[in-house]
Amino acid sequence: MWIENTLIKQYDQTSLKNGSKVIFEMYILSLDVGTSSMRGIIYDERGKLIYSCQEHYKVEYKPPNIVKQDPLTWKRALYNVLNCISEYVKQQNIDLEAICVTSQRASVIPVDRENQPLYDAIMWQDKRSYKQCSDINKIISSEELYKKTGLVLDPYFSLPKMIWLKQEKPEIYKKTYKLIGVQDYIIFLLTNKYVTDWTQASRTMLMNISNFKWDDSIIDQVGLDKSLLPELCPPGSIVGQMSEEVSKLTNLKTGIPVIISGGDQQCAAIALNVIKPGIVEVNTGTGSFIIMYSDKPIFDKNNTRTLCSAAAIPGKWIVEAGVLTTGSIYGWVKEQFYKDDENFVQINKEVEQAPVGSDGVVMLPHFEGSAAPYWNPLATGLIFNLTLGTKRASIARSALEGITLELAENIKLLEQVTEAEIHTVTIAGGLTKFDVFNEIQADAFNKQVVKFKNSEATSFGAAISAMVTLGIYASYEIALQKIQKEKDKITYTPNMENVEKYKKIAWRKNELYKALDDKNIYRTLQNDIQLIHS
Repeated sequence: MWIENTLIKQYDQTSLKNGSKVIFEMYILSLDVGTSSMRGIIYDERGKLIYSCQEHYKVEYKPPNIVKQDPLTWKRALYNVLNCISEYVKQQNIDLEAICVTSQRASVIPVDRENQPLYDAIMWQDKRSYKQCSDINKIISSEELYKKTGLVLDPYFSLPKMIWLKQEKPEIYKKTYKLIGVQDYIIFLLTNKYVTDWTQASRTMLMNISNFKWDDSIIDQVGLDKSLLPELCPPGSIVGQMSEEVSKLTNLKTGIPVIISGGDQQCAAIALNVIKPGIVEVNTGTGSFIIMYSDKPIFDKNNTRTLCSAAAIPGKWIVEAGVLTTGSIYGWVKEQFYKDDENFVQINKEVEQAPVGSDGVVMLPHFEGSAAPYWNPLATGLIFNLTLGTKRASIARSALEGITLELAENIKLLEQVTEAEIHTVTIAGGLTKFDVFNEIQADAFNKQVVKFKNSEATSFGAAISAMVTLGIYASYEIALQKIQKEKDKITYTPNMENVEKYKKIAWRKNELYKALDDKNIYRTLQNDIQLIHS
C-alpha cells in the first residue's frame, strides 16, 4: 500500500546472492528522535555506522506530574541535524537512498489546520491525566481496553492525554486538526503528510492490537473525533518523499524517500536480535524497556502487568514491560552529588569501587511513577537506609542496583506471561557504555547478557527496517546474519556469589515498596503535594 513500486524495481534489477542483493554502495539516514536529543546517523548497506550528528534539547518537568516539551524544539533539531548531515554527504560526495524515522512513543501534540502546534507536547512520562484514567474506566473497563489494545489504563499512554486536552483545554481541543505523536510530527515536517504506523498507534490505546486498525468502538465511547487521528500504515512503509521546502532549508536533494520505521523500542528490538523466541532486550535510555518477540498477541492472564504492542516487523507483536526512569535517575544522581563531573568519570569510578549491595542503601527507582510490574503512577522515588556513614558512592551504586533489580523483576514477569524461558538478554542504550552496569545486569538477571559494539540500537534497527523495505535484504533474519558478527558482541556472565546477594536485595526492595503501597502512603503524599501547589 505504501511502498512505491518504482523504488522496488530499481533494486529488483540486481541479483541475489545468499539471500541478499549484490548492490552498489548505499547510504541510509536514520533519524532517532529521543526524549533528550535527536540523532541523525548514516549507515551503509553493510550496517556500518558512517557518520553521526546529534542535537540536544530539554524536557520540562514541573510538579506536580507535568512533563512537557515545545514541539518547535524538534523542528529546530530536525533542520539542524539535516544541515549537519548535508554538509557531510556533500564533502564525501555520497547520496542518501532513504531517510528512516523512529522516535519515542505515546507523547501527544495537538496541531491546527495551518499545521502549527497549538500546545506543548504532553510527554510520555506526564501523569496529569490520572483523573482522566478514572473517567475512561467508568465508560470502558480497564480489562476490555487491555484485551482490545494490549495496554494498561495509565497516564503513560496517549488516550488519557487526549481526554485531558478535551476536558481541561477545550479552547485548544476545538482548534485541533490532528492529534499526533512525535514521530508523526517529524514525518509531517519531512513530507507534509499526517501518517502514523502500527507501532506508534499501538501506544495510543485507540488501535485494536489484533487487526492493526483504529478501534471505532473505543473512539466513539470516549467521545473523540476519529478525523483527529492520522492515517495508519504498516511499519517500514515508504510514506512519501522529502519535500522541496525541507530540501531548500537543508541543502539535501529533493525527493529522498521517507520511511516510517516505527517506535524506538520496537526498532531497537530488531537491532538486538529480538526477532524470535528465547531472547529479550533491555534498552536503557531515559527509561528502560524490556521486550520479547511474539507471533501472536499475548496478554497477562492473571493481571494487566505486561503490554502487547505491534512489532516493527509488520504483522508481528512484542510483549513488553517498562521502567519509566532509569538512565535519567543516574543522570540525576550525577547532577545532585557530582556537579563538576561532566563526563561521568568520577561517579563511574566511585561506583566501580563501591561494594555489591551499596553498603545497605536501597533505591526505589520510581522518580516519575512506576510502570511494570506495579503500574502505580503515584509512586515516587526513595533512597532508603541512609546513615551518617553513607558515602555518595553508595547512593550512586544503589541507583544502578535499584534500576537493575526492577528490570530483573520484569524479565521474570515476561517469562511467566509468555511461558517461555529466556536464555539471553541483549542490552543497549547509553548507560550500557558503563561495564559495571552491564555486570550488575548479568548478576541481577542471572542470565547471559550480550551487548553489541554499536550501542545505537534504535537507529540501527530503523535502518535495518529500511534496508528490508528497499529490498537490500530479503528479510530481517538475513539482514542480521549478514550485518552482525560475533566479533561485534561482548558477553557478560553471572557471578553466582553476586546472584545470591541480589536475590536478597530484591526481596528487601519489594518488601519496602509493598509497605509504602499497602499503607496508602503514595496517595496521601500526592494529595498533600496537590494541596501545596493549588
